[in-house]
Amino acid sequence: MISPKTSNQKVPQHRAPRVRKRRIQERTEVARASIIAAATPMFAEQGFDAISVRDIEIAAEVKRGMLSYHFESKDSLWMVVADEMFANLVRELDLRLVILKDLPKRESVALLIRFHVRYYSEHPVLSRFVSQEARQDTWRTKYLVTKHKHPSLSLLAKHITESLDLSEREFAHWYYIMVSASATIFSFEPECKLLFGFSSYDEGVVEQHAAMMVNMLLGKPEDK
Repeated sequence: MISPKTSNQKVPQHRAPRVRKRRIQERTEVARASIIAAATPMFAEQGFDAISVRDIEIAAEVKRGMLSYHFESKDSLWMVVADEMFANLVRELDLRLVILKDLPKRESVALLIRFHVRYYSEHPVLSRFVSQEARQDTWRTKYLVTKHKHPSLSLLAKHITESLDLSEREFAHWYYIMVSASATIFSFEPECKLLFGFSSYDEGVVEQHAAMMVNMLLGKPEDK
């Protein structure tokens, strides 16, 4: 009778290189994710020019040279951070745009407003990140507009201009009013807490802000 294999039996030698390779890949993925996680709030709160490659590596708790190994440069890392943030926003927005055609005009626009309020409440770093860049005429602003904002804005502009009977110029004003008013209370959460004594991240505050935004931009239902 053949005896069962013991639990301490050695891993076959031909498997060892694969195990080592998998562990190296896992460590590489962890280091890469740590760098992105550390860099995102640093770019958003301090700005691209205010931080160095080494600052990011220290915050990510990785060895010197790891940023260049994974991303080649700070410029490339910034683009990866921007891509990840906007990919998530566009993915969520696209899901809503699909169902808008089945809703009454006012309800569809209200849905978009509520979406932006809730999204910025959950991702205030996005507003801070864009605020750092949009006020400057740099390659980074051009990158955001060309790769992310123009593509996603076209569908939104079409729906809003048709639903609210706005010109393209009027939509530009509407867009900035909506985005700024949706995001600022969450981007300025520390100030809000000091000024008014509550956190803007509280669920009730988010819902109230969304309702006020809808009424401000569309008027109350009974006014229509």
